[in-house]
Amino acid sequence: MKKRIPAIILMFALFLTTSYAANTYRKTITVTSGVNVEFNNEAIDMTDANGKAVEAFIYNGTTYVPIRAVSNAFGADIGYDRNTQTISIYDDFSEVCAVAHEMSSILSDYYNIVLMELTGVANKSVATSMKDTVAELDTRIDNMYDTFIYLTSEDGSNTNFDLLSESINKYHTAIMSCLAATQSYETFIGNQNDYNANKFIDKFHVVVDDYAAAQTAISDLFEEYSLWRDLGF
Repeated sequence: MKKRIPAIILMFALFLTTSYAANTYRKTITVTSGVNVEFNNEAIDMTDANGKAVEAFIYNGTTYVPIRAVSNAFGADIGYDRNTQTISIYDDFSEVCAVAHEMSSILSDYYNIVLMELTGVANKSVATSMKDTVAELDTRIDNMYDTFIYLTSEDGSNTNFDLLSESINKYHTAIMSCLAATQSYETFIGNQNDYNANKFIDKFHVVVDDYAAAQTAISDLFEEYSLWRDLGF
């Protein structure tokens, strides 16, 4: 469909660049509208920063798309400096992947601690407290929760943070299971009887399931969103 629109020609910067500066001028142009834009076979929600619907169009054989809507689909956020007329594209998705990678690393380290505790329960002669080892990991766990808070704050707002929702939920469940198992193990260290050993083993079985679920959620995140970006994780 052809129609005439007043356009401010600032439109589209390639995503491989970090910013784009343009001079602003007004002219009336005739464009072809009704252009559909899809990403990974799904229609992109074409809205501006205020949630108002916007659209792509074709002008003189070139397709122009709203840079914010398309950039967000690629996992990037947009900033605009009115003084320099510069559009900046921020790659929030790489930050999300770094967080997911550290979550996976923490889970692996905690799981290894619980495995060592299982060895202690199975062989009482080598059973020793793991409090110091767990304390070292606690700092990383606390830092990760601080990171979650920061990425949802005004200062650290990440447009792709919602992609981590399922992974974070399962990560938290697995961390709590590891904590419960470790506490049960320390009870066993204090009193090495069969009852406390069996209580720990029950906790251990929960850890195995929760750990697998969390790591699967993180792996799914990388498979679904990262591989096409070739981020190297």
